[in-house]
Amino acid sequence: MMSLLMLCFLMAVIFGAASDYTLGIYGNANMDDRIDEQDIAFVNDVISGAKSATNLTDANDDGKIDDMDLIQIEQIINGTEREITVIDSANRTVTVKLPVKSIAVCGTEKAVALRILGATDRVVGVAESIITKDYAQKFLPELQGLPTIGDMEIDYEAVLALKPDIIITYSVQNADEEKLPGVTVLNFDFYRARSMFKEMKALGYVLGSEERAREYIDFCDPIIKGISTKLDNVPSNKRTKVYLEAQGDYVTHTKMGAAGYQVELAGGNNMAADMVGKATGWLEVDPEWVLNENPDIIVKMVGWNRDNTTAGYETDDFQSMRAMRERILNRSELAKVKAIEKGNVEMLSYDITYNPDYIISVAYLAKLFYPELFLDLDPAAIHQEYLNEFHRGLNWDVSKNGTFVYPPLAR
Repeated sequence: MMSLLMLCFLMAVIFGAASDYTLGIYGNANMDDRIDEQDIAFVNDVISGAKSATNLTDANDDGKIDDMDLIQIEQIINGTEREITVIDSANRTVTVKLPVKSIAVCGTEKAVALRILGATDRVVGVAESIITKDYAQKFLPELQGLPTIGDMEIDYEAVLALKPDIIITYSVQNADEEKLPGVTVLNFDFYRARSMFKEMKALGYVLGSEERAREYIDFCDPIIKGISTKLDNVPSNKRTKVYLEAQGDYVTHTKMGAAGYQVELAGGNNMAADMVGKATGWLEVDPEWVLNENPDIIVKMVGWNRDNTTAGYETDDFQSMRAMRERILNRSELAKVKAIEKGNVEMLSYDITYNPDYIISVAYLAKLFYPELFLDLDPAAIHQEYLNEFHRGLNWDVSKNGTFVYPPLAR
């Protein structure tokens, strides 16, 4: 049923969709989203002088464009390469020895990506948060009980004791590579939706899971494009004005914030989009500003014990989300805000926003912002199909378990 729904809803945009990102793998000579025969043709043209080299034409990263680059690209295509050079999320050029047989992972987002890529069986060490967070305990059961390697502060001795081929860290962690001899450090965040496809595809190449990465992108991309196509008929001055609140009272996100991008994809007019905030998009605002901007809807991020809330996969009880919603509705300083007067205050779980599951939040937000426009969009059905496809071992039923949006959407 869901497949037919998606087919009807997205038929006009599924085929021939152009990529909006460049795969950061050396050998992607023509700078598109994959490595294929077109890259071989491009390198041949560079060698003959018919075309100029790009930053990724030197497939084996030896400083020369020659037949050895053609061989490297051919090996990447057929899966026989012995090493691959990537540009990671910290804009570092890293050469990885292949195959990657063992992985240490920092952060739940990266662990979710590894499951999507079918590689959690290669994980030998995990961040403490993967063991201690209620969300991770429920959502990543196969990683429970593994040795820990610290968290934002890496335990270098613990990593070395495990002897992983690679460690996947946050770009802001600045891992000291000198303390990790024999271990290749890769920075992939997987919490920024804006770079999700690029990161998933690059790590897919590193792990020999290109097809699985493509399946993930092929699931998400048509949903995004289908929503975008319907929103083409909504003029900018008619877009739903959104006040997005993250952790803490009156903390919001600019367009650079992870959740800020989801609001944009869902067609919302993020009030703080063009304001100047921290590098991660975090921004503190005044209640008076919210009052003056007068949003149509308020979306509050909840769960992960932030603001003492629980939500998402970690609980089936809406009590925490309900209490937070009531607290916001009762902010006296916002009493005259349109969203408060009309009761348009929604709770959204971090679990479906700050990781590869972000596509689920986009679907929910689009439905919340434009319920009449998206009558045929069923976010819960998309959520269930996503779990069935990429997290099937959980056997999760979203109609019975979890608390992802409150008040819940009618089905």
